[in-house]
Amino acid sequence: MIAVSDAIDRLSTALGGGPAAKLAASALIEADALDLPRFGIAMLDEWTADAAPVPTVEGRQGISWLDCSSAFAPLAVAAATLDLAEAARQFGIAAVFLRGVRGLGRLAPFVRHFADAGLIGMAGAEGPPFVAPFGGTRPVIGTNPFALAMGKGDDRVIIDVASSTATMADIRNARASGTPMPEGIAVDREGRPTRIAAEVAALLPRGGQIGSLLGLVVELMAGAAGGGRGDPKGRGAFIIALDPARAEEGVDWQAKLAALKTDWTDGGGHWPRGGSVPPDAVLDSVFAERLESYLVRMTGQTG
Repeated sequence: MIAVSDAIDRLSTALGGGPAAKLAASALIEADALDLPRFGIAMLDEWTADAAPVPTVEGRQGISWLDCSSAFAPLAVAAATLDLAEAARQFGIAAVFLRGVRGLGRLAPFVRHFADAGLIGMAGAEGPPFVAPFGGTRPVIGTNPFALAMGKGDDRVIIDVASSTATMADIRNARASGTPMPEGIAVDREGRPTRIAAEVAALLPRGGQIGSLLGLVVELMAGAAGGGRGDPKGRGAFIIALDPARAEEGVDWQAKLAALKTDWTDGGGHWPRGGSVPPDAVLDSVFAERLESYLVRMTGQTG
């Protein structure tokens, strides 16, 4: 057994220490704690001791493009998040486009950082074509997740959703287990609906046309504007942060957010929290052993 807080501290140290390492470690450990192992410490398989330094923006600016192809992706995204928060405070709004990103992981922990800092954060990532457009039969875009976060405390809202009905990890798991896929989420090479994972040629967009357009928005931002589409080095991503305190003096956005939450929940809606774990959470011994093996490989340190 190992406490989540201890796991984060140890992994943060192995990643070099500092705020970016802490944020990256938190994101990875949290994924395992939420039973999303593909986005957890398994991503450390891509870590190498000779990885390039995390790219940084030369001088503070409101918009930037960064090549992350030689950096450990979660660390690069964490560093970009911290830099962007400072830029948003200075300029009111700031954006960064990342390309060559390998193994992005969950977006929720990074946009949550903006919300906790009193900012509004948005992020999205494109990927290899595996999702057909609404009404289509062949893959054109990736699963293209999108995330947004704002507010603090009980009013904080975190939306983190993929634009597809399933993920590539779901397909791989179904293929390995031989489990049939749910109906209506995938098509084969002939464009026919299929539940057989081995036959899947394309996933369908979540929610029909709405999910399809959300995926297209992410592709336009991360793939076209950010330059990620078709990049053999990795995925494209975008992160945007804005400071609502820069709005007109009479706008109390925190109160409006709280009122919106009340209206939403009173109307029977679920207020999305984006997934998180309590600070006193504990992970089992199997996870502790896995983490230990990664730490030994990374730094030689043992418990």
